[in-house]
Amino acid sequence: MSLFSAYYLLFSLSRTQVSNSFSQRLDTELAQEFAAKKEQIIQQEVGKEFELTQEAFAVIEQMQSLVKEVYDRHQGQRHLLLNTHGQYLDHHNKARAKHQEAYDALLEVKDTLELRVRMLEQQLAGDLLEPVYGDFGFDINGKIANEIARTLFSDINLALSVKGFQVKPDGVVDIGYGYSRSVDPQAVVEAIKRHSETLAKKLGLFKITSVRKLEVTDCVVVSYRTEPAIKTDEIKLMVGTADEFINYVVSHPIRYRLIADPGMGKTPTTAVMISEILKAGCTRGNTGKGEKVPYTLVNVSYPGAIGSLKDFSYPLDVFLQYGDTTAAIKSFEDCLDDGKYRLQNTQYAAKFFQIWTWEELDNTLNSCSDPYKAGGNLKHILKQFGHNNIGWIVSGQSVMTKQIPGFTNDDRSLFTEIIIGIPKIRHYLSTYGKGKNSESNLAKLTRNLDAIEEYIDDKNELVTDDARLLRVALVVDSRSPKLYFLPNLDRVNFNYQEIESVKRLARLAKASDTADTSLTGDSSNVDAVSIDQMTVSPSKTIYQGTSQSVNSDAKPHCPHCSNSNLKQLKDGRFNCLKCKKRTVVNKIVWR
Repeated sequence: MSLFSAYYLLFSLSRTQVSNSFSQRLDTELAQEFAAKKEQIIQQEVGKEFELTQEAFAVIEQMQSLVKEVYDRHQGQRHLLLNTHGQYLDHHNKARAKHQEAYDALLEVKDTLELRVRMLEQQLAGDLLEPVYGDFGFDINGKIANEIARTLFSDINLALSVKGFQVKPDGVVDIGYGYSRSVDPQAVVEAIKRHSETLAKKLGLFKITSVRKLEVTDCVVVSYRTEPAIKTDEIKLMVGTADEFINYVVSHPIRYRLIADPGMGKTPTTAVMISEILKAGCTRGNTGKGEKVPYTLVNVSYPGAIGSLKDFSYPLDVFLQYGDTTAAIKSFEDCLDDGKYRLQNTQYAAKFFQIWTWEELDNTLNSCSDPYKAGGNLKHILKQFGHNNIGWIVSGQSVMTKQIPGFTNDDRSLFTEIIIGIPKIRHYLSTYGKGKNSESNLAKLTRNLDAIEEYIDDKNELVTDDARLLRVALVVDSRSPKLYFLPNLDRVNFNYQEIESVKRLARLAKASDTADTSLTGDSSNVDAVSIDQMTVSPSKTIYQGTSQSVNSDAKPHCPHCSNSNLKQLKDGRFNCLKCKKRTVVNKIVWR
């Protein structure tokens, strides 16, 4: 390459670089000028927008001021209108109230005038507008007569006129009352009868005995008593005392059947009877007369004992051997076995009298798979073993003997029936009364029951403890029925230690291989055995349909809390040191 060519090439390159540099500088300056111009334009536009915004806010403030001014003006007009409307309504209501008051006053005047007219009409017709009282001075019966009229008027708006009173020899007071002529006299009688119980309670009367209309004149007679018709001295002629009832029970064969409605005292009466029988002792052959049997055993069947909450403190608990339905049904088999044993071991039978007690006999027999067969078997047992020193006390609700499965009305001779409670006695008399009583004697007994019922109701008004309620029973004796007052549960007093001792003696007599020889050779051998030296295992007890047989290594456990830490008391019962409950021996669980 020539030098010229090299210079030309160098010149061309320099011119190109200068051109590019100039172009870049020109672009940069133009861009800077354009940006400055753009920023200036933006600032101008922003300034214009700001001015417009300021003008807009000013206009809005003017509009808000105008709207507030218009709103305040409208609110003032609204309050003015409402105030004017309220004043108008208040004036209107006051005017209306005054008009209504005037109208009511006119109505009251009108009603008063109409009432006065009706009163004058009633007076002319002979009607009573209010009670007319008698002037009897300080006589208490006269005051009661006036008070009855006053109470009937205030309670049921019945106006009567007191005419007078009469005191009868039997203590009944008759009071005569007049009544309005326009009223039906029978309606007056019925109204007073319906209100008689309330009237007697308010005035402290014993009883309003009758309300009747006299046939000979327009007069209603109200009769009342201030005390029972029968006196305490007179009641003794009609009803035997509780002690006389006990004397009857212990001196007659033990073959009693108690009949009563629920809650009328079958169980307490049974407990008292057994308590007194144990004290007096039973007689040989279960007859009314004869020598005393040395020992008495008692077995009780009560199918409701386990599940009954009301009988938590069952008074016959110490004798309870059959505590539910299954066990109660088994008691019939055990009774049969006991009777057969006595037939073969007469010396044992002579020493130990056995009382079988069946509570709820009707229900127990009905629970058997074949009730009539079971009832027939039981009837056969009672007939067959009656003179083998076996007695029985049964209870139920039905008056009719044929209601017991397997029994008929002719089988009443197997029992001495004890009917408890006036309603049950009336039912018995209507069913069987004519069989053993003359018409006159039956009528007398029925009349006496009315007076006795009044006496009992009066006495029981003072009783607060249900166990002390006065109850009456009819004992159907072979000669004639007898009424007795029943002893209450306070008479029950069991010697638990003696009861357990007799049980041990009976078990020893049965368990001994030489029982017959010892009893035949010397009848005092059993008596001479020391209870403390006996090594007989605990008794075989049936509960809830199961049999608990224990061995000699078994320990007693509390049936309530299953604790084995027990202490035996002097009366034979066990005291649990954990739950503090006392339990008789035949309820202890052995394991």
